[in-house]
Amino acid sequence: MRRFWDVTAHLGLATTEVHLASWPTAPDDWPRLIRPTVHEVTGLCAALTFATDALDLSNRLAEV
Repeated sequence: MRRFWDVTAHLGLATTEVHLASWPTAPDDWPRLIRPTVHEVTGLCAALTFATDALDLSNRLAEV
């Protein structure tokens, strides 16, 4: 019997959650199916850079 999964990737931040990707009804071997594209990896890097900059700014403002 073949089963299917709804797979979602998200990034949880302190005040929000960012949806990165979804693979609805992925087959049982979904870990081998999912390969990030260059666009997705670039977007994730940009999101992490933004989040890091926001945390740095927040820490600097908290010290004042």
